[in-house]
Amino acid sequence: MSDNSSFDSLPGMVAEINKKIDLLIADRVSHSKDDDYLMTMEDLRDFLPENPARQTVYMWVNEGKIPFEKYGRRLYFRKTDIDRWISVGRQIKKM
Repeated sequence: MSDNSSFDSLPGMVAEINKKIDLLIADRVSHSKDDDYLMTMEDLRDFLPENPARQTVYMWVNEGKIPFEKYGRRLYFRKTDIDRWISVGRQIKKM
């Protein structure tokens, strides 16, 4: 194979790599939805059976009653942490 044919096949190889990357990302996203992911305030409210008001969730956060993560000014709730929180009777273990 000469240098020209390698160079000429480069766009096709790049396209193939991009397809594989897209498949890997799609696979990771589908697994993360099943296993662990960050929920927004709205996601959390929909996830909890009693559909609490936003103010109620903010109160829980302020009082340290619910596990959360904060990035910038936004609150997020990790699904595995919320599942664990529910399974132990909505208690947070003090460290």
